Amino acid sequence: MNKIIVIASGPIDHLQFFKPLLEDHIIVAVDGGLNHLDKLGIKPHVLIGDFDSVEPSLLEKYADVNVYKHPTRKDFTDAELAIDYAIDQSPDEVVLMGMTGHRIDHMITNIHLLKRFVNHDILAYVLDYHNKVYYCNSDIELEGNVGDLLSIVPLSGSVQKVKTYGLEYPLNDETLYFHESRGVSNVFSKPKVRIETGSGEFLIILSKD
Repeated sequence: MNKIIVIASGPIDHLQFFKPLLEDHIIVAVDGGLNHLDKLGIKPHVLIGDFDSVEPSLLEKYADVNVYKHPTRKDFTDAELAIDYAIDQSPDEVVLMGMTGHRIDHMITNIHLLKRFVNHDILAYVLDYHNKVYYCNSDIELEGNVGDLLSIVPLSGSVQKVKTYGLEYPLNDETLYFHESRGVSNVFSKPKVRIETGSGEFLIILSKD
């Protein structure tokens, strides 16, 4: 599988936990994401950003890596530039890390940027230690463990004709609304879950406490 890991500068809890995920895949470091990789002793394949969150000495350490430097004053975040780069590589899957954390504005924007991958038929999700987030506008199947938490969070005004299979609290041709919590904290009752919808945009969030 052609898989790309994009790792940005947001805080990453339990960083060592993710080291096996970062091996044997294409790694794109977004600005301060290089700090995370350096702590793990992992060399990225590509560096992208304005590098205002990276010490010059660290950039020198990775001088042989392909660098795409952008000005600090620009119309797009470093994360969006990295996502566009990843899409241009036509991967099968993209994992976005370091995209959540203290800056809620960046976190919400990064999650919304998942839509760009759907427009190119690329599987992608935002990943941190507690959450895996997918953007959806059609049917989706996901695998997990019995007891895992799954939330359906509408992005559009409503998500119509929602049917679920493999969840403890099934939905059958129901409507989920943007301003309600109806789809939050459902539970895997089987290892494979299927969600079908008639219309609407929504997030699927797999969470653990």
